[in-house]
Amino acid sequence: MLTECLDALAIQPGGRYVDVTFGGGGHSARMLEQLTEGHLYSFDQDDAAEREAQALARPQFTFVRANFRDLTAELARRDALPVDGLLADLGVSSHQFDTAVRGFSTRFDG
Repeated sequence: MLTECLDALAIQPGGRYVDVTFGGGGHSARMLEQLTEGHLYSFDQDDAAEREAQALARPQFTFVRANFRDLTAELARRDALPVDGLLADLGVSSHQFDTAVRGFSTRFDG
């Protein structure tokens, strides 16, 4: 479904986009492939997500450690409004099920 989401966003190379559910960074990584001059702001409040975001470090990328409920305030603080598109992959990530300490796993004790 990633391809369909990106097709629907119709990412422009110089656009400004937001991924409000960074998670493991897969969607953000694919969005960045299309942004040569634009910028991507990716939101997540999870420690693991922030570590994953380090692998995507480049001038076109900003990781915002915040809940997306603070989206408007965080983007305004960065003079990043308006945006050209927003991706929200809502639901539970597979990482939360695959890692027992996250408390969601049905496969492992934890």
